[in-house]
Amino acid sequence: MARWTGAAKLGLGALGVYVSSRLVHRFAKLSVLGAAVGALCFHRELALLLVGSDRATGAALGALYGAAPAKPPPSREVVELAVLPGEPRVVSEPLLGFAIDTSQVVGGRWWSRDARVEVGRGAQTTEPFDFGRPELRRLARTLAPVRLRIGGTEADHVFYSEQPLGAGELPEGYEYAFTRAHWNGVADFVRDVGYSLMVTVNAGPGPRDAEGVWHDDNARRLLDFARANTVPDTVWELGNEVNGYWFIHGWSHRVSGAAYAEDFRRFSALVRAEFPGARVAGPAGFLWPVMGEPFGSKLGVFEGYLKAAGSDADIVTWHYYPQQSRRCPLATRRAGPETLLHPGFLDETERHARELEGLVQKYAPQAELWLGETGNAQCGGEPGVSDRFASSLWYLDQLGALGRRGQPMIRQTLVGSHYGLLDPDTLEPRPDYWAALLARRLVSGRMLRLGQTGSNPYLRSYAACAPPGVGHPRGAVTYWFVNLSTSEPGRFRFEQRADAEWYRVTAASLAASELRLNGKLLRSEGGELPALSGMREAASATVSQIAPMSYAFAVVDADAPGCR
Repeated sequence: MARWTGAAKLGLGALGVYVSSRLVHRFAKLSVLGAAVGALCFHRELALLLVGSDRATGAALGALYGAAPAKPPPSREVVELAVLPGEPRVVSEPLLGFAIDTSQVVGGRWWSRDARVEVGRGAQTTEPFDFGRPELRRLARTLAPVRLRIGGTEADHVFYSEQPLGAGELPEGYEYAFTRAHWNGVADFVRDVGYSLMVTVNAGPGPRDAEGVWHDDNARRLLDFARANTVPDTVWELGNEVNGYWFIHGWSHRVSGAAYAEDFRRFSALVRAEFPGARVAGPAGFLWPVMGEPFGSKLGVFEGYLKAAGSDADIVTWHYYPQQSRRCPLATRRAGPETLLHPGFLDETERHARELEGLVQKYAPQAELWLGETGNAQCGGEPGVSDRFASSLWYLDQLGALGRRGQPMIRQTLVGSHYGLLDPDTLEPRPDYWAALLARRLVSGRMLRLGQTGSNPYLRSYAACAPPGVGHPRGAVTYWFVNLSTSEPGRFRFEQRADAEWYRVTAASLAASELRLNGKLLRSEGGELPALSGMREAASATVSQIAPMSYAFAVVDADAPGCR
């Protein structure tokens, strides 16, 4: 058979995308049919996307395209660590960032508690979020400063309205009313707990005309709410996962990178006219494990947008989840603790980050790059993984990996579903809350370059200047470590022979919800958080260790020049 030309493949691929997008909207389970369409289109991306919830098909295609790289054997070497010369890489934002979904704010579609399969959006209707709960505010305040993002899929389904509107009262193309009262609830919460704000503005079908052009009429109303109840340093973002509109809204509502660039120019002009000095962000595009941006530059958004409108961007935002939970009807990598913590898969985040950094440097060198939405499993998180200790090892590793690249990381979500830091019913801290709290208290945004001997992919290490107020002199360095080995402790030696304050966190298993800090159970007592005390280790201890499948922080009196 003669070889297919690139144009023929692309044409058949586009047909497959159209067919698949219609199937996605018609059927909750695509199964083998979708996989066959993808295979016929000669696009591995389509084959991966269309596996649906059929586990056998998904496993076969995953083995073909998304198989784990070989694991090296556990290492017993002692790793020598040294802070390399040079100025720290400063993360301009708070290192920690969290989200509360627009759907939660307005009481829209949200991820079901029983984790049943859904079609790209939650199938359960949630109550509007109660920002006034004293316990929520107390626990949120301990994590400040934080950038809180109000966004997510339902951000592209809301109509900005002075008053609540029922389903029959909303204009065509909208599903929920985002009212002045909703804005006031967000604004009052953010100011009270000491957070800054990022708001995703609707760029979905509702505010677009018959030609697909975005209009700012309704967005002006949201800015009116914000002008009357101002949150300083609000970042305004246009649209959520614009490169996925073909899937969420249907093929007829897809938006190209060039078209989004025109939308973004109008949006940025509107925001800057209303709030001089405010920063604007986009395209909040998603990348998926294995494939990156679906269909790449041919049907993707990033490069086309940056090429056309990069000079208008203050912040370029991207989304990435390393695996998909059981709720997701489409999957390139199904969620599980061993998958989540595979060193090769953890490194994939930096590969995607590096590719996007290249595009930003080429087309928008003035802009910052933010991981604007992430979690350890897409579609609400994976029960028994996202709300357990396994997630904390992933979280701290990715916080360090992105931080040393100068990128802040906004985590889905502060409260809600299985990937929330707080239990949505009880507000009890989950394991990731304790990881975030320790990072908040011990790590600054001044990231240091760290050199080390050997190559042990199981022992992940990062370093930053210690923040003021941790009881150490100026120049102190906070190292943090994630040991992914199931059998070998992590062994290392600091270049500086100096005293260190250790915070070692362990759990009975990856599925544990109870943690121990230096052997003491971590829990709130009567609503009060524990002191989170460290354990002093003298400089004479030349080799330090952390247990298998655990994490640790060490604040070292290193007198590092970049931290003085």
